[in-house]
Amino acid sequence: MRSGRVLAALADRYRLPWLIAACTTLALHLTGPLSVERFDLLMHDLLSAELLSSSSGTGADAPVVVAIDEASLQAPGSWPWPRRRHAELIDALSRAGVAGIAYSVMFVDRSDDEAGDAALVDAVERAANVVLPLAPVARPGGGVAALGPWPELASVAARLAHVDVETDADALSRRLYIEAGAGSPEWPALAWALLDVSRVSRPLSRFGRRRDTSAPAVGAWVRDHEVIVLPAESAPLVRVSAADVTRGAVSPDLLRGRSVLVGLTYTGAGTLATPLSGHAMPMPAVDFHARAYAALRNDRYTTALAPAWSLPVAFAVIGLLCLYRPHARSRDMVVVAGALAVPLLVSLFLLATARLWLAPSAVMIGLSGGALLWAGVRMVDLARRLGREHARAHATLHAISDAVLQLDDEFRLRYLNRKAEELCACRLAEVRGQGLEALPAIEGSLREVLQDLVRRCRDERRAHSVPGHVLLPAGRFGPARALRPSVAPLFGSRRRIDGVVLVLNDVSDTVAAADKLAHQATHDALTGLPNRVLLRDRLRQALAQRDAGMVAVLFVDLDRFKRINDSLGHQQGDKVLTTLASRLRAVCRVGDTVARWGGDEFMIILQGLSDRDSVARVAAKVMQAVGQIITLDDVDFRFSCSIGIAIAHEDSDDADVLFAMADTAMYRSKSQSGAAIHFYAHDMSAGTRDWIELESDLRHGLEDGRFELHYQPQYELASGKLAAFEALLRFRRKDGQLLFPSDFIGVAEESGLIEGIGEWALLDVAQQIAKWSRQGLAVVPVAVNVSARQCLGRSLVRRVENALRQSRIAPSLLRLELTESTAMGDVDHVAALLADIRALGVHLSVDDFGTGYSSLSYLKRFPIDELKVDRSFVRDLVSDADDAAIVRATIALAHGLGMRVVAEGVENVEQLNLLAAQQCDLVQGYLFSSPLPADEVEAQQMLAPAEGQARSLRLIRS
Repeated sequence: MRSGRVLAALADRYRLPWLIAACTTLALHLTGPLSVERFDLLMHDLLSAELLSSSSGTGADAPVVVAIDEASLQAPGSWPWPRRRHAELIDALSRAGVAGIAYSVMFVDRSDDEAGDAALVDAVERAANVVLPLAPVARPGGGVAALGPWPELASVAARLAHVDVETDADALSRRLYIEAGAGSPEWPALAWALLDVSRVSRPLSRFGRRRDTSAPAVGAWVRDHEVIVLPAESAPLVRVSAADVTRGAVSPDLLRGRSVLVGLTYTGAGTLATPLSGHAMPMPAVDFHARAYAALRNDRYTTALAPAWSLPVAFAVIGLLCLYRPHARSRDMVVVAGALAVPLLVSLFLLATARLWLAPSAVMIGLSGGALLWAGVRMVDLARRLGREHARAHATLHAISDAVLQLDDEFRLRYLNRKAEELCACRLAEVRGQGLEALPAIEGSLREVLQDLVRRCRDERRAHSVPGHVLLPAGRFGPARALRPSVAPLFGSRRRIDGVVLVLNDVSDTVAAADKLAHQATHDALTGLPNRVLLRDRLRQALAQRDAGMVAVLFVDLDRFKRINDSLGHQQGDKVLTTLASRLRAVCRVGDTVARWGGDEFMIILQGLSDRDSVARVAAKVMQAVGQIITLDDVDFRFSCSIGIAIAHEDSDDADVLFAMADTAMYRSKSQSGAAIHFYAHDMSAGTRDWIELESDLRHGLEDGRFELHYQPQYELASGKLAAFEALLRFRRKDGQLLFPSDFIGVAEESGLIEGIGEWALLDVAQQIAKWSRQGLAVVPVAVNVSARQCLGRSLVRRVENALRQSRIAPSLLRLELTESTAMGDVDHVAALLADIRALGVHLSVDDFGTGYSSLSYLKRFPIDELKVDRSFVRDLVSDADDAAIVRATIALAHGLGMRVVAEGVENVEQLNLLAAQQCDLVQGYLFSSPLPADEVEAQQMLAPAEGQARSLRLIRS
């Protein structure tokens, strides 16, 4: 089973090319074709020339080539020179003070001139810095031997060095072996030996690729420390003629301290083809060794790694490519191209940083072959996917409900889907290559619109659409259709417009639904009359036409219509409304508007009337139409209505204001027992206008900070100490008038502003307590009044928590006062709400106790700390025995339930003494202080030490 999965993975169409690439790379490595090796050498020459410095050294560190050229052969004759001639040359160089002399001329055997041989031996011995060459030679019986100077000459040479130079696969010489020898690498290269005798020694371990010398090969020429010598382009060789040196024609300054190589350069002497020369032209061997000397001295060399080192790179890249899953995107090509570049990048990195050469050609060829196979598989796969996508697109275009037409850049039809054929009443084969005029169903203005649309799309090179929709008229090809055309350009190569796609979206159902929704949004569902939205729009249009005669607004309200719904049911009530709607439409003219305002209320806009009498006559007709008999369940009914009339431009130019005025006039009719007609008069809406203005002023006042809190003290009767404050709300109007709660609380509660006002009051009181505490004053609890609307939900608890959190005061310093009627509104809800507030540590009071629908049961259920006796009972406490009895009973009840009692509205000493006699706990009223702003509370030192407060209360009582 496992082997099957492996084979399946290997056979994967995207992995197989890379596995073939791995096999190709391994085969190229094992066979080592010359073409691959030559390509590697060419890449080495190109890359090393770009990456490594081309400076070869100039001046004293550059070698001098003493050339045995044609001029040097003229005096002594043809080559070979007499040995004495060589001795003279060596002596001349020694006298010039050269650092070292390397001969690339072989002195294998003695000559016939023994004196000349002796002179040469003496000259070499005297110089003591002459390097003589040796080279490998084949033995007659097989194997390789070293061919060098005869023994006497070899014994006096400073060093013996090999001149073995390998020819690469491209027939060029660029490699140099620092050491070589027969059986073992015992002789250095000529250039290296010259460096040594010239005392420019370099550590041998830095050079070349080492070979295994643990078992020397007998009879073989062994090479070690291979390097590739790089050309030096910026510094040509310094060359002088040997003839000039022997006769002293060369300046000693040119030779002094320099390394010298002596060799043959005359025409016909041996040459080497090497990249060290320009364009890889042949050069004399002595020049090659001179350039090798310069390269070794100036780090102009690289070391070739074994070919096996490229295999890990190849297999790592191929492994990653096998793991990579293509996505049929352009990113895949980037990944593959990057993978192909990895071997070359590794070679570049090693060459630039460590002067190591890793031949990349075999890996790159293998990867390139795999990439081509991969690309082929990808192209086949892509073609298969494109075929599937084309089939899907074709099926999709035929399945969609939009008509799709494709035209070329000359507006000739190329494609129609099935919906387009159905809509245009033709087949693609019948109209292919023709224009839009060939489509039978597309004609007239619709064709002109579509032609203009596609022309603009082509010319402007962008998509276009028609706002809204266009109509395909009904005809012999079918019913009328609403179409929404849109067109988009098709781009070919080089962003050239290749054609356009025209889409006709059939929106007939959508338009019909939108028209229905629009009618529903602007008309009453029951009667079919315009609703408030359309009515307001019609009135605004009528107001804009000032020269079209008088415009009147009639507000029609049925009298006592509720009895029909209550007695006969809503179905019969709806029948009455639809009947009356039809009658009102019949009474009014075509240009008038009859609308249902809501419930049993109708609104009529009359236009083009001459005066008020004409309006009154129409109103009378309306009243007469409403008064006609309507039969419901075999019972005849007669209805009446109340009508209010507002005249545009006379009463107002604002539509909403006119509606309100007509409503006000209708209520005047209603107040006179109905069945009446009233025109609007300005004195009708004075109260309404004041209410609206006050609501607006309250709304802006909350934003502008025009609410104020005044604080009235409460004193303990027993001790005379200041016990608490009640925070009383005030509102300052824009004109500076200060309003009391009775003036604006009703408006605030009905408009919903009371919740925002109450939240502000809670937070302001808590922050004022915190401020007094920071001032070091002896703070006392402060009571805040809570309205019934604030107790409807659970937001009051959250707002109390927020005030305590922001001010960081003790919860016991905050009290909430709610009226008795508020407490009795929803007992279960209020009980849960007060329990949550009491759990916060906030104390609770019941204000105006005894004035509402008193129920003693809620006193037991609610966590109340305090009862406040209403000022209406305290006011006549001295003169009215009933009030005195109520106060006495309230105090006894509260004390029996463990509550404190606060008497408010105390204005004289007699009231105070009676309350003290009844053991009332706290008193509050103008006898002690009127409600004061916070800064006056501080100015009168009400929060001074407790002894001062007690004395002041005792003085009042006395």
